[in-house]
Amino acid sequence: MPNLVGVWSPSLAKDMVERVVARQLDRVRVPRNTYAEYRATFPGFGMALQDHGLLENGVQPAWTENGNIGLLLDGEVTNAAELMQRFAPELPHRRLSSPELCLHLIVIHGPAIARTFNGFFCIVVYDEAARRLTLIADRYGARPLYYARRQGSVFYGSELKALSVADTYPRKVDDLGLLELFCYGTHFMDRTWMEGYRRLGPATILTVDPEQFALQRYWIYRYVEGRTKLDQQTYASVFGILLDRAVERCMQGTKRKGIFLSGGYDSRSAAAAIRPHWRPLPAFTFGAPESRDVRFAAMLAERLGLVHHILTRRGPYLYRNCRAIVWRTEGMMTFANATSIQWHQLLGNEMDIILTGFLGEFSGSHTWPALLMSRSRADAVKAIFHRFVEPRLGLAERIFQPAFYERTLGALREAFQRSFDAVEDEHPLDMADSWNFVHLQPRGTFHAPAVDRHRFEMRAPHTDNDLVDFLLGIPPFARLEQRVYKKMIAQSFPLIRDVPCTNSGRPVNPHFVREYVWMTSALLARRAAARVQKRFSRSASLGREFRDLGEDFRAEPELTGHLLPSLLKSGMLPDSIFNHRGIDQIVQAHIQGKGNYEHAIGLLISVGLAVKYFLHDDVSDVPSEIYASEDRESSLLRA
Repeated sequence: MPNLVGVWSPSLAKDMVERVVARQLDRVRVPRNTYAEYRATFPGFGMALQDHGLLENGVQPAWTENGNIGLLLDGEVTNAAELMQRFAPELPHRRLSSPELCLHLIVIHGPAIARTFNGFFCIVVYDEAARRLTLIADRYGARPLYYARRQGSVFYGSELKALSVADTYPRKVDDLGLLELFCYGTHFMDRTWMEGYRRLGPATILTVDPEQFALQRYWIYRYVEGRTKLDQQTYASVFGILLDRAVERCMQGTKRKGIFLSGGYDSRSAAAAIRPHWRPLPAFTFGAPESRDVRFAAMLAERLGLVHHILTRRGPYLYRNCRAIVWRTEGMMTFANATSIQWHQLLGNEMDIILTGFLGEFSGSHTWPALLMSRSRADAVKAIFHRFVEPRLGLAERIFQPAFYERTLGALREAFQRSFDAVEDEHPLDMADSWNFVHLQPRGTFHAPAVDRHRFEMRAPHTDNDLVDFLLGIPPFARLEQRVYKKMIAQSFPLIRDVPCTNSGRPVNPHFVREYVWMTSALLARRAAARVQKRFSRSASLGREFRDLGEDFRAEPELTGHLLPSLLKSGMLPDSIFNHRGIDQIVQAHIQGKGNYEHAIGLLISVGLAVKYFLHDDVSDVPSEIYASEDRESSLLRA
């Protein structure tokens, strides 16, 4: 991901603006010879972009003919050719780059025209005459853009470090943001763990000029509950057609493509939709050679004509990579969720752009019993809280000081309730999927690739606008346990229908009743096996999959015996907020295998390192060559 940075501060002279932008770019720490650097500065405003050229957007900024309005595009618009045809009468009679196209359309129609832009992007527009800054996020907030509003100034950037290095105000931990992180795993709405630092929401436009500071939405994630209902066969057929077109859009450009392929439904459907003229294509699977993901992905790759590679690890990988990971992900998630950095060199030998099967909640995967039994919005909100937040409250109470926890818990509950203000659906299943996508995906799922984006670009066919608009019209009964999705795979890609899925170990089965009975029986069997295992201390597992984080953490005592204690001792996890005694008890229980605390320990280390780097500006142990953190004991195996 190229780094987008900038400042809007009418009182700053041009030379001061240039210094601020230079500081922001210097903090990014990427090899300069791999990027083109584009800057534009004025009295009171500056913007810059480091572009590695993988998305082939050409020279930036784009300018209007009079030179008064400039635009930087971080990301891409995958339907640019179609937009040029659609709006041809309004555009110049020459070939336009994607940034030029965006600029012309925004000048003519206003920034809300971004609703027609397909792809992951952040856009910055500056109108010099009006002294107006406009920031635009893509539909899903997939490419992060942060901002901080200070007295008479606004800093912005695609990373928190772009704000912190330019911010002269005292930087502080956001109490509520911190509790959200430990109780939910990410943040509700636009909050971060740094006080005053906000993330631009999905499909949001921020406008700043001497007269206003305004946020508005140009698109809303919402299921269309009144749309005419179709039969399952029609839903599946249209789904397949639109996915085919979405994948073809994602294959454009001259750069090398590859796909992350697991044994799940999402990546297999994206891989199966790759047309023959794009094959063979490299496919990568993370895991041990005997794991389900690797075995099933190998079957898929063979049938689809993909060149399959297994990314497997030999030896420790967490401690040696955690600092580089936190430098990229900035404490917004546990570093253990973004360890692909260890394979950057190997992946870079094969591809530049990663296709991912990310689907979000469009297919209706969150259907647990309490939600199915909900009969009102209030019931659904309660079920969602019990599902996603409540299970972690007890652990958070042990990690934080009692005064901090009690003071912040009420604000957490209030923030959770307010988070539903952005959800317009009323049906419990629609509401749950909308809420989960709006809050969890942009700030969790979409944030994990931050560790990869300085080396690669990412495209997700399932988030194609046309496909999403169609999927949001499918009623809950047709999405239940992904019925339409599975039927689409079985119907559109019969070649892979009988390849088992990692989660179930069974072939694709679009018949809800039969599969739901089997799933319920399997769940009860797993619970019985777990009780036997606990009683007799015997493993009931069928074999280790990609990784067992608990065992991986215990295999690297440097994490809990050196790194975490040093962060506690140095005040990076201050005892005014964190209960050091409680943390020590959790660590000891983890070491003895008496609980699953690796997620909390990973978050503690991530937050501690992030505080060190971005609040205290101590970057002494950040790897100077961020790409050199590849695990030398890892390997890429040709399947």
